[in-house]
Amino acid sequence: MAQAKTIQQHTNVREILTDVYEEINWAFLAKKYFGKSRSWLYHKFSGKNNGVDDDFSDEDRDKLKDALNDIARRLMATAERL
Repeated sequence: MAQAKTIQQHTNVREILTDVYEEINWAFLAKKYFGKSRSWLYHKFSGKNNGVDDDFSDEDRDKLKDALNDIARRLMATAERL
């Protein structure tokens, strides 16, 4: 499993999110789930912060995954109420 995590770590998060990137309010997600600014999250997506490499840590990837799963569950519940 550690090997899979290493391979995934080298996959660009922004590329993984291509299909839904425009549909997510990243400023809201950064504040609610990370307690950080939108610019912090965009630096993570770009992989650079003031010219210095700045990738998601394993912990941040897990938080992002949990946040997206939470949003997905809430969207599904809302859709079911229609």
